[in-house]
Amino acid sequence: MAQLKKPKTTPKKSILKRIINFGSRYIDYKMGIYGAVVMGVIVFIINYSATSQWLPSATAALKQGGYTFFFGGFIMKFCGYLAINIKKQTLALLAAVLIPTSIALTLTFGIHNLKGTPKPLASTVPTLMIIPATAVVGYQKRKQFEIKNNQKVQT
Repeated sequence: MAQLKKPKTTPKKSILKRIINFGSRYIDYKMGIYGAVVMGVIVFIINYSATSQWLPSATAALKQGGYTFFFGGFIMKFCGYLAINIKKQTLALLAAVLIPTSIALTLTFGIHNLKGTPKPLASTVPTLMIIPATAVVGYQKRKQFEIKNNQKVQT
């Protein structure tokens, strides 16, 4: 008599692992962390030097860090997407810098305006750091994409 084989089952992924995997499709975690640290430190220094109060400055820095982690990580993922999904390299790199930068600056200025920040334009200036970041990320993603495609063509 033939023996029945048990079907192989894969262990269920934890809910946290599934959330992280889902998020990684839309957020560049590494760049989100870098941006969160940089912007959090900048916000802390600006607030602490103006108020000399540690707790409100740290709170503002943590809020900025959280916002930058998610939104900055999304912007960097979008930058990479543009860099590899537009066929013409020059247009791809230009789009990868200008479109995410414009979105980030517009939303940052808008949020500061809506919140009633005393100097919304001055609060938006640190966001200009995204320009070199998108240029570097866009260029790197495009380069990796071209190397990968050249290897496929040669094999």
